[in-house]
Amino acid sequence: MYSENRTENKINHQEYTEEEREQILNYVMELRGDIIREFLRERNLTRSGTKPELRQRIEQHIEEGKLTYTELVNFIDRFAPLGKQHVYLYDGPENEVSQWRDEKYVREIIENNGLIELLISELPLILPQELTISTIEYHSSSEFKIYAVQKREGYERKPEYDTTTTRDNREILLKAYEHIVTRLVVIFRWNLVANTATLQISQLPSSQKYEDVEIQFSQLVENWLNFSAFEKVSLRRTINKLFELERDGSPEARSHNFSFLSPGGRKVDARSPTPDDSVFGEELIDNAMNYVEKNGVGNLGNFYWLPNYVNPNNNNPLTSEVHTIIVGKHNRINFTTNNRQEDIEYVLSRVRILSQQ
Repeated sequence: MYSENRTENKINHQEYTEEEREQILNYVMELRGDIIREFLRERNLTRSGTKPELRQRIEQHIEEGKLTYTELVNFIDRFAPLGKQHVYLYDGPENEVSQWRDEKYVREIIENNGLIELLISELPLILPQELTISTIEYHSSSEFKIYAVQKREGYERKPEYDTTTTRDNREILLKAYEHIVTRLVVIFRWNLVANTATLQISQLPSSQKYEDVEIQFSQLVENWLNFSAFEKVSLRRTINKLFELERDGSPEARSHNFSFLSPGGRKVDARSPTPDDSVFGEELIDNAMNYVEKNGVGNLGNFYWLPNYVNPNNNNPLTSEVHTIIVGKHNRINFTTNNRQEDIEYVLSRVRILSQQ
């Protein structure tokens, strides 16, 4: 095996600038409250309160020497692949995978392209303006993984801060937007045994496109990895298949929204009253959507994957629902919340299998 463990090889003590310390706390607070509380529980530290109170508690624990910024960095990096994200699925190139199973070949590629130091690096906190490779992992004959990062800035709509004023007896609405700085994390994973791959892209500000990031990553590695040879998996069939399974009484996921394209390119949508309700349930709508699905292709599906006590098939590991949105037009899956690694891998495996049925 030619790799480094990204967590165990982190140095035990590191000085951080004031800007970095502030950013570390910001990244921690982007995680769900229950995940932060579990982190504190593991260290026998006080963990009650709202998110602002949790931040105050973390700052207090650091001041008291009960917690370090390095521990927080390790915690953040551990959840980088598990957060809100969009994922592309690929089939790997059959004529190239055998080379990448050869440890000597991979070592030469890494060394000849000046990437050897990235085998022991961590995800940086002060981020580059351009997408940059930060870490590489290689497990002989089994998996090749690339981490890339970039600073991303944008504006998110904040209607709760909207205000109104008057001018010349006319009402003026002032709409509020918050400036957002995020750490874009892109993870490429190539399973060298199955010759399948994924590209995970952490959630972007709403004004930015995941397709642009995919192109940026391709350009970033094009001198030494033939990313264009990876064939993207079409997910339109997955949407149709999940529709059929739910309609026939053996659902893997509960639908909140289905969208199909007709042969003439028209879009037909159906949405359930609430996320807890299925799209199915009214004969008129069911009949109409059956006809559209039979004669059309999947455009979008908003799904809640069912836990194992509801759907015990296919070695389902889910202990709670997992919310995803499958975008057929762009062949990507959106995980809308943080999830366990095994849950993400299970859902992606089922999406891939259903795309082939």
